[in-house]
Amino acid sequence: MRVLITGSTTWIDIDALRRELAHLPKESVIITGDTPGVDAFACEVATEFGFVVERMKKTQEDHEIYPGSAWKGLNDRMLRTGIDLVLAFHPDYRKPGFALGTRHAVELAEAEGIQVNVFYE
Repeated sequence: MRVLITGSTTWIDIDALRRELAHLPKESVIITGDTPGVDAFACEVATEFGFVVERMKKTQEDHEIYPGSAWKGLNDRMLRTGIDLVLAFHPDYRKPGFALGTRHAVELAEAEGIQVNVFYE
C-alpha cells in the first residue's frame, strides 16, 4: 500500500501519526514532502514502524510552473506515484482560507478516487 502523508508544518501531535500508521500493512510505503511538521514526523514514525519512506522535494520545475506555490507541483507529483491512501493532518483544515496545501492534496486525491482521511484535532 502506498500512503501519502501530508499536512501542516506546525502540526505537533506525533502520536496521531503513530495511531494511524499502526493500522497500515507491514509492506506499506510512505510518501511525503520536504517540510517540517507532518512531513518530518511522517518520516520519523514510518521509520519506527519499519516502513519504506519516499520523501519528495519541490523541484525547480515546480517553482517555475507554480511561482510562489511550488507545493502544488509537489502534491501533484506525489499523487502520481500511485497513491492508495492519503492521510492528511492539519489543525486548521476546517477553517476557510487555511490549510491550502493540505486541501490541494486532498482535492487532487478525491478527484482521482483515492481514499482520504483528514485529521484536524
